[in-house]
Amino acid sequence: MFKDYIVVITGAASGIGLETAGQFIRQGATVVGADMDEKALGEAVNLLGDRFISQRCDVSVEKEIASLAEGVENRFGRLDILVNNAGRGRFVVPEAMEEEDFYYHYEVLVKGPMLLVKHFIPLLRKSSNPSILNVSSTAARHEYSNHFVYSTAKSAVEKFTYHLVRDLPGIRANTILPGWVDTPIYDKAGLSREEIEAVFGSVLPKIPCGRVGTPEDIANCILFLSSEKASYINGACVVIDGGYLRGPDWGI
Repeated sequence: MFKDYIVVITGAASGIGLETAGQFIRQGATVVGADMDEKALGEAVNLLGDRFISQRCDVSVEKEIASLAEGVENRFGRLDILVNNAGRGRFVVPEAMEEEDFYYHYEVLVKGPMLLVKHFIPLLRKSSNPSILNVSSTAARHEYSNHFVYSTAKSAVEKFTYHLVRDLPGIRANTILPGWVDTPIYDKAGLSREEIEAVFGSVLPKIPCGRVGTPEDIANCILFLSSEKASYINGACVVIDGGYLRGPDWGI
């Protein structure tokens, strides 16, 4: 389905990004995987082969994004799909919030996607089926305790996508909102595996599908929305949460 496509994925070295890269590659694409974790990028190359091109990139730094775009232009001359997946988050108590907490979230979750779109627009315009896929979160639709900085940043991603539809005719832009998915983001937020399992155990009865999500669940939707089968889907925000937001009781 994606034979000869060129795809850029941020946060590609683990979790949703890694699974998405693997699925694109298995369907014929070449993936430029951007991440800050060079060790994990090396492991991804070993796992996915030579059609996974690793590039260390801090998406909060414009010059690194510009360098990433320049490399794609020099090597391929175009871009077909941009997946803004890089993310990070941590809990913040409102009365203890520091200015750094704001920048920790917004520079990666909001500034990063905006600058990536800025620098890749010329290359996307050279594609016959250009697509931008932004990864938001169901946190944008629900208020979790001490989670307001991450949640409001993810809300901004959703709004950003709507503006892209208006401002970039000819380039499709969609957003997905993953729910409870078992990825390394929880570890990076400082939770132990025991704490993560406790959280999953508490929310599981409230997920109508009866399980916590997997990176594969999210990647499946990313590939569909990026494909020609979704050529008339533009400005959509797709919740992928097993029904959690419509379940019996959030209770957390």
